[in-house]
Amino acid sequence: MRPAMIANSAMAARIVAARGRSGAAILASAGALALAACTSTGGGASKFDVDSFLRAPDTALPEVLGNAAFLKSTRVPASECAVMLQSASTGVLEDLPPSSNARGPAWLLHPRGEPEQVWLVVSESGGERTCHGPLPADAMKTLAERAKG
Repeated sequence: MRPAMIANSAMAARIVAARGRSGAAILASAGALALAACTSTGGGASKFDVDSFLRAPDTALPEVLGNAAFLKSTRVPASECAVMLQSASTGVLEDLPPSSNARGPAWLLHPRGEPEQVWLVVSESGGERTCHGPLPADAMKTLAERAKG
């Protein structure tokens, strides 16, 4: 044991002896809080590494379209998606090859004036369309070309 741990252990024993059950409860609560702080990963939510996932040499377009963690981490609010899809000046939609997953068709939205990024538009099974992005255009282009064969 390190000296700091020994000193802390001795202090903990004195608190428990002096306060009885309430001292033990305080120590248990403090220990649980300290443990929770140590195991926390930036607010409790893990961050999905979108760039690494899209650029991995073994990632395929159907895997992207079917990966719930990816879709959740890149999804924009429905109102923003609706505005993007309803505006004729937003950009150009590119059809993506059909996927074997349960989702419907998918497209890449190439926004005008932003060649380095794209938005993935996914048709859900109920007909709703969701938008995901912005995503790196080069990585998505590679995935689309790989899917086309």
